[in-house]
Amino acid sequence: MSFPSIVTLDIGGTKINAGRYVNGVIEDSRSFKFCANANLENIEAFIIHCIDTFFIQNTIGIAIGVPCIVDTQLGVVYDAVNIPAWKKFDLKSRLEQHYKVEVYVNNDVNCFTAGEHKFGAGKGYNDIVGLCLGTGVGSGFIIQNQLYQGQNCSAGEVGEISYLNSTIDDYCSGRFFELQYGVNGAELALSARAGDTHAIAAFEQFGQHLAHAIAHLLLIIDPQVIVIGGSVSHSFDLFIEAVWKGLKTFPYQKVIQNLTISPSNQHDSALLGAAHLHLASSR
Repeated sequence: MSFPSIVTLDIGGTKINAGRYVNGVIEDSRSFKFCANANLENIEAFIIHCIDTFFIQNTIGIAIGVPCIVDTQLGVVYDAVNIPAWKKFDLKSRLEQHYKVEVYVNNDVNCFTAGEHKFGAGKGYNDIVGLCLGTGVGSGFIIQNQLYQGQNCSAGEVGEISYLNSTIDDYCSGRFFELQYGVNGAELALSARAGDTHAIAAFEQFGQHLAHAIAHLLLIIDPQVIVIGGSVSHSFDLFIEAVWKGLKTFPYQKVIQNLTISPSNQHDSALLGAAHLHLASSR
């Protein structure tokens, strides 16, 4: 029996993850290095190239997570910080004209959070926060089993909150290691696991900053679980102890006692979530 497929994309600041969703699973996926500073025409052409890689005869739709706010009804993307050409771009309409199938667009962290709620570490919980630590910091909210995205699809943009001499983005994403230590976070993680005390201290400091960001989320949402994704989540074991230590000063310790913080256990959460949201919107 052949099931219909959805091509699904997770567009980030440095790469695009793409795959084919079939009957509840990503049956094939690939990561493409992405030049986010390219002009509008080249970005559109590259996205089409990524979609073409997975588009087949039984493809019924395209679902995309983007790193910015979105009009989810019209599929127009706005003010993408890491994609300068996307001040206002009608992504849905452009791709529907090209492929003649329905296109669904939402924020990338919303897609990640929906994927974790349906398929990953957030499954079985009513209230979850998905927290992505990558090029920047973003969060998504599931409240009473429903995705909450706000009027402008900007709910959860915690990275833009002012913090110290900058914003949370500069202290709780991969940017922190490059700005403060002049090295890629993945390289620093290798050193930390090899016993380098300087590298270990870097992740402890990162965890303290992350605790501050999480405290903001707890005061606003009070979730059952926070699921952490993004490239920095691969170093979860190196910073989580410092996070819990930082949360010891949180004013409501009952909240901390009832809280679970887990790393994502799904490689393709954002792709799965985008496809799931597409199907839900089509019902």
